[in-house]
Amino acid sequence: MDYQVNEDSSGTTVRISGNLDFAANEAFKSLVGRLTASKSRALTFDLANVTHIDSVGLGLLYIAKEEAGPAVGRICLKSPQKGVLRLLQLTQADSDFEIQV
Repeated sequence: MDYQVNEDSSGTTVRISGNLDFAANEAFKSLVGRLTASKSRALTFDLANVTHIDSVGLGLLYIAKEEAGPAVGRICLKSPQKGVLRLLQLTQADSDFEIQV
């Protein structure tokens, strides 16, 4: 997993690429720590370049929601690819995240 963080007046956007799975665990938790320290009012994860997500990757998104969510409110998952979107739909993540296709 690679990521790029962009902050502006509308909030923080994290563009993630590669696989969001167990191998991304440490890097993602470090990212969440950085996001939690930020005073951004909106958080978007751009998933357009995430090629694979598994249950661990989904769990990482929920960790971000739990730790950064209280400060930023609802977290947006933007532009998930077909396979990623399918997992989000099957797990009903749309009830916990805003999903922008």
